[in-house]
Amino acid sequence: MSIRKDVLRERMAGYLLIAPAAILFLVIGLFTVLFSLVLSFFHLGQGQMIWNARFAGLDNFKDFLLGDNVILTRFFWQALLNNVWIALIMVLVVIPVSLILAVLLQNIVRGGKLYRTVFLMPMVTSSVAIFYVWQGIFEPTGSLNDLLSAIGLEKWVAVNGWLGELKTALPAVLVTIIWGSIPGNLILFFAGLQTVDPNLYEAADIDGANAWHKLLHITWPILKPITVIAVIMNLDGALQVFSQIWIMTKGGPAGETMVVNVLIYQEAFQNGDLGRANAMGWTMFLLTFVLSLISLRLFRDNAQGGETK
Repeated sequence: MSIRKDVLRERMAGYLLIAPAAILFLVIGLFTVLFSLVLSFFHLGQGQMIWNARFAGLDNFKDFLLGDNVILTRFFWQALLNNVWIALIMVLVVIPVSLILAVLLQNIVRGGKLYRTVFLMPMVTSSVAIFYVWQGIFEPTGSLNDLLSAIGLEKWVAVNGWLGELKTALPAVLVTIIWGSIPGNLILFFAGLQTVDPNLYEAADIDGANAWHKLLHITWPILKPITVIAVIMNLDGALQVFSQIWIMTKGGPAGETMVVNVLIYQEAFQNGDLGRANAMGWTMFLLTFVLSLISLRLFRDNAQGGETK
């Protein structure tokens, strides 16, 4: 009987210890998520109280997905297209470049720590400060225009700044995103390289394989699980880009650098339509979730196919 009482006391003590965290999760986490989902089906105009919200059904989703609000629909699909471009750049440029840099850093014998510190600097620097620095670089009187003028390439100078021209605004933002995203991916791949058996490279050297062959046939196949993580993280990051765009361009010029999260912010806090903003947020959540599942399935199928071969 006493044993049962002791077990019961231990269980109660355990429940009491986790109770604060559980309550915080239910009140702040789960309730907020569910409330956001419910709110996406209601009309809630600027300055209106929650209890004055009107049920809208799927109208909020139709406004930006199906063209019920023509201007908003155009901005949403343009913003989503920009998110897709960022996602493609992250997967097709950032991941391969990070892998190659990780391999190079792995093979550096002298000064390796110095190079690693340099490459990881963007991670330990305030992201807001970094974006302001890049904004200064791309200004009409910024260092990039000054450099082009100094080397005799005045025709490439962006008169309104690289963030102020329709043709150069998005590429300039992409450069900033690439520069800031490489260090995190580099750490993932560099850590994964520590698990690769050096004997595999020695055997490849005996067979006459060059560095490119070793990268394709030894390094990358072993790092496939890490690549899956990197792809999912980069897709998620690309679809949730906000601070870079908001600080540097606020979606301009003329919506050329608009992304969905900036549009959501404008709808919620500038136009005051919380229902429509939450509907956009849940649409992006579902898109991110589906893309993550597809990435997992594709890499799993490729891995199983490789094992079968």
